[in-house]
Amino acid sequence: MTEIILFTKQDCQKCDHIKERIPEGLKVEIVDAETVDGMAEAAYYEILEEDMPVLVVDEEVVTGAIKITSRLKELAGSI
Repeated sequence: MTEIILFTKQDCQKCDHIKERIPEGLKVEIVDAETVDGMAEAAYYEILEEDMPVLVVDEEVVTGAIKITSRLKELAGSI
């Protein structure tokens, strides 16, 4: 099964925009990259220095709100 993780942070308009547009039925783990656990997980994927939001699909890293939205729609079409 595909692992889908969306890294976000508090008070991030782009993050909120993406979260509101997660396709229904798509299981996405949302991780706050500003918490200790979130930072540890972001470090694992080597995305600590990236601007949020960041989408990780298995080992694929997707950045940028438009690319993330498109990728989520693709994933939703495959379930």
